[in-house]
Amino acid sequence: MDIQDENQAEPAIRPEEDEAAATAGETAQAVRDAGMQTDFSREQWILTHIGDENLMEYLRMEQKKEEDVRKAKEARQKRFLSAFQLTVSLAAVIIVMFLLRENPTVMVNILYIIAIIAALWIWKNPRS
Repeated sequence: MDIQDENQAEPAIRPEEDEAAATAGETAQAVRDAGMQTDFSREQWILTHIGDENLMEYLRMEQKKEEDVRKAKEARQKRFLSAFQLTVSLAAVIIVMFLLRENPTVMVNILYIIAIIAALWIWKNPRS
């Protein structure tokens, strides 16, 4: 009989725990709702609100945007590569000139060769 009396004395859920559980449930629901809104992307929203007659035009615009982003990235990479090549070339010229400072005749011949190669490169690859 003592065992039954102890069970009856303590309620299954206390009022404070009930309020905390309700608040936690509301908070979890709000987090889930917020998560649902962030998962709903721009493309999904547009596709749900665009008509079938404008869908192909939208897809063409998105494809053009992606191509523009790709072209900009390629141009940036090409610019970086060109700058790196120029830096390495100039460093090599400076090192050669430093090593040949005792022999000016060879140094002048090397500078003439470099100038001729640069002129030919500019002549073959004109910039628009």
